[in-house]
Amino acid sequence: MATRSSKDSAPTFTQPEREAIVDLLHLCIYADAHIGIKEGDAVPKVVDAIGWDTKLSFSAYEPRSIASARACLGREAATKEFLQRAAARLTSKEARAFAIAKCTALTAADGTHQKEASLIFRIKEALRA
Repeated sequence: MATRSSKDSAPTFTQPEREAIVDLLHLCIYADAHIGIKEGDAVPKVVDAIGWDTKLSFSAYEPRSIASARACLGREAATKEFLQRAAARLTSKEARAFAIAKCTALTAADGTHQKEASLIFRIKEALRA
């Protein structure tokens, strides 16, 4: 069962979709090797809006998500595989569009850099496949 403390009308996603969204957000945060204050606050705000499965707390999942995202840095093959895994879990068009929108907004929070712009392009390509 998902928990949601925010009253906004965020769509309902499956837990694998929620995890993929969080993973992509973490990848975006670490893409430019600069973590802004707004970036650090973004993921918990998204989780608050979309909910989280109470069987696995977000605080238990987040370190694994961060580690997976950071492991991709500078490694083309690892990034490609990471994006493929995320795309496979984002099964609905709504979830894919939401992930793209949140990733784009996140990278714009501190000014989109070339690495981030390139990553957003790759995320869009992976999620359209």
